[in-house]
Amino acid sequence: MTENRITTLLAGLGLVEPARLEPYGVCRDRPDIAVLRCPTSGVVLLSRSDHMDISHYTEKQGDDNLIAMANGASERVVHLDKAGMRAAAFGDYVLGRDWLDFGTGEAHILDMLAPRARSAAGVEPNAAQRAWASSRGHTLHATIDDLGETRYDVITLFHVLEHLPDPVGMLVRLRNHLTPGGRLLIEVPHARDALLTLYDCEPFRRFTLWSEHLVLHTRDSLRAVLAAAGFGAVVVHGLQRYPLANHLHWLARSKPGGHQAWHFLSNAGLAGGYEAALQSLDATDTLVALAS
Repeated sequence: MTENRITTLLAGLGLVEPARLEPYGVCRDRPDIAVLRCPTSGVVLLSRSDHMDISHYTEKQGDDNLIAMANGASERVVHLDKAGMRAAAFGDYVLGRDWLDFGTGEAHILDMLAPRARSAAGVEPNAAQRAWASSRGHTLHATIDDLGETRYDVITLFHVLEHLPDPVGMLVRLRNHLTPGGRLLIEVPHARDALLTLYDCEPFRRFTLWSEHLVLHTRDSLRAVLAAAGFGAVVVHGLQRYPLANHLHWLARSKPGGHQAWHFLSNAGLAGGYEAALQSLDATDTLVALAS
């Protein structure tokens, strides 16, 4: 059997005990791949990792919605304005600095924040997405090798780390492209998302677990992976992207898209209060790590 690199990594860091991993469902797009959960740490991971490598992303065609629906999903997701949310939350980190966004996709975050940075570039393996971003004037690289000796004050990874079969190895390589005192900003989905834990919403679990997410981190596992890659001063906090309306819609209708369908339940006060409650329970849908 091919080694599961994520299991080996997390076991080596003392974050999971392979013999104690429990079944947690199957991937929505690959029912042949099981999802497992460590009852001690709460980390969620796949039964294998060999199905995912860089060629999957360089050759991938179509958006996640089309791919998921082709594999049997019945609902098209109406995504949040994630680039806008990230620009509002993290814009100050790149202000006047040399910035690299790793795994930038179609580079919507560069559209919003590149004008604030001293310089901005992205790494994106997918040729179609890279071409689209480049056509809008952004500097895009296919791989980290293309960066040469360039160093950056800030490197960001927005929902990228969970896709990497060798996250520590890639983080070490990225650390070598940071200036002295430079900062790494990472955003990942949270294994303790309230819909998975507090509400134990089975329809959401079936919908959200998929083959590209090799691991869902907890605060402790994210800190440990960053420490293993040589980063220090690691601060991890919770961030809630999807509002209460989305969660209520899942619980009442077993479907995504509640943030749009029930938008009338959303306002700034309610969103802030709900996020604060989930943060106190360590049950936000997203974790953000800042490291030096």
